[in-house]
Amino acid sequence: MKWGGLFATWVLLMWGITACHAEPTPAVKVTPTPVSFLQWATTAQASSEFGMPDWSAARMRGAPDVETCADDSRAWASARGNGVEWVQLTYAKPVHATGVRVYQTFGRGAITRVTFVDTQGTGHVIWEGTDARGPCPGILAVTVPQTEYRVLSVRIDLDESRTGFWNEIDAVALVGQP
Repeated sequence: MKWGGLFATWVLLMWGITACHAEPTPAVKVTPTPVSFLQWATTAQASSEFGMPDWSAARMRGAPDVETCADDSRAWASARGNGVEWVQLTYAKPVHATGVRVYQTFGRGAITRVTFVDTQGTGHVIWEGTDARGPCPGILAVTVPQTEYRVLSVRIDLDESRTGFWNEIDAVALVGQP
């Protein structure tokens, strides 16, 4: 064997020996990123309904299906269009909520309060104020720090006297973590 080959063998042998005695690489602790998911209501109730099945509370179940700003029978509308109303939506999986999205298709500006209802039936007001009147269609999106409690339903209070006309809601999404 030549000196170059002998030297290379010696270097590899020494590297192997020192590698066996090296300190182990500390394990990297991986913190999983919480996965938020969005879910649509499975049941819906309202203080009143313009019709049945058109404009009924049941029209708020599932994902939005009205894409234009129009009086559309696929969205919920109240019976009168000029008073105080409420809707309450329930979801399949209770979550530690981080937000809600209300898909409005007509007459924006009437929402006055959004309340999370936990699995014990206790209400927690998460937003209160004046909803924007435009654009239409539009989404009232309320984001909150993750709740300590698990949210089962969302209640939305409206005062349609603010707009003097119907506020139609197509769908309401609940965002959170299991």
